[in-house]
Amino acid sequence: MNHYILLCLSLLACLAGGVFRKIYTLHTSGNMASIFLFNAVSSIVSAGVLLLWGVSVPSAFTIWLGILFGVVTALQSLAFLWALQIGPMSYTSVIGSFSTLVTAVSGVLFFDEGITVLQTVGIAIMLCSFVFAAEKDKDKKKSSFLWLLLCTVNFLSIGCIGIMQKVHQSSPYRAELNSFLVIAFVVAGLLSLFLALLFFKSTAGEKKNKSSLVLLLLCMLAAGVGAAFNNKFNLYLSGVIDSAVFFPVVNGGGLILSTLAAVVFFKERLAKKQWIGMVLGIVAVLMLCTPT
Repeated sequence: MNHYILLCLSLLACLAGGVFRKIYTLHTSGNMASIFLFNAVSSIVSAGVLLLWGVSVPSAFTIWLGILFGVVTALQSLAFLWALQIGPMSYTSVIGSFSTLVTAVSGVLFFDEGITVLQTVGIAIMLCSFVFAAEKDKDKKKSSFLWLLLCTVNFLSIGCIGIMQKVHQSSPYRAELNSFLVIAFVVAGLLSLFLALLFFKSTAGEKKNKSSLVLLLLCMLAAGVGAAFNNKFNLYLSGVIDSAVFFPVVNGGGLILSTLAAVVFFKERLAKKQWIGMVLGIVAVLMLCTPT
């Protein structure tokens, strides 16, 4: 299949996963047990989908990198889902796209790549976007800080995931793609399940949400399937498409689709300063995506 068709399918799978995550957060009480339960079920579903795709016996390199990938993936999913519960999907997606900063810096430090003046200006504009993201309302100060912290963890984790994708697909073990992802999702699922059970004990006495359990289960299943396709396609494409093309499309295209989905499906309304910050964030991402 054409690489750019796969890239479009990957973007759609990523968008679907984000939408179902947001729907899930709108129909749960927001406790930690529900967040980890979502991660556990969706991760196991992703591993199951990839198992059906077929796996090979993995090397030690793939096993250890897959375990690390799974831990970081679990952390990223936790931060993203929690951020969606207390903040807008549109702006959360913008800050998540700042992961391009991590890949740009890693290119300079580890892959002997340069950084342009335009990219340097993009980093400065990105910092300005963070300032506009802060909520001045005293009553929301605590939640705003937590949301911003979660968004930061999210984009740093996405950046690390991108680096690990590049490392694996640049190695002699690139053919072990499915095995690598299955290991990662199983690790993420088991870790999340353990934490879900741990937090479930502390929230057992809370009032249960009366929303349809069927809807919540469908959200977890759909997000898991979307994550499986998105990660498989991205991992493969990171090794066959030039970084100067792949990362701009993944970050810029995904950002535009997520912003449109937030406005169209969830009727999100941002304050004027948040719109300014979001526009600055989009500009910063596009600058960072320019080839060196």
